[in-house]
Amino acid sequence: MPRCTFVVLAVLVATPLFAAPRLKQEKLAAPPLAGTSWVGKTAEGWDMTIDFLADGGMRVSYNQTSFTKASWKQDGEKVYYEMNDRYCEFEGKFIGEAIDGQTHNVAGRRWDTRLTQVKR
Repeated sequence: MPRCTFVVLAVLVATPLFAAPRLKQEKLAAPPLAGTSWVGKTAEGWDMTIDFLADGGMRVSYNQTSFTKASWKQDGEKVYYEMNDRYCEFEGKFIGEAIDGQTHNVAGRRWDTRLTQVKR
């Protein structure tokens, strides 16, 4: 009888250990955008650089021009920016070390956008 009791006790103790759920990997916090530069493509396929300024403004450069009539917001991993009084808007989020999302403009055009950080 003691041997049977030992086996039952061992099964009762060991079963929860094997059935325990795995803990989810801790999600890394999205890095702050202020003071960073990112590159991507415009809808036309031109190389574009975006400097996310600390005051919520942006400097956007492409096709040998640059402008600052643009702003951005970050909420954790989510990123939003607009250019030229919301003529063009982007909504995306951090995916690994990139920011992926969709851009649209008032003319109804939509396109996928991927930004990668400029390492300095």
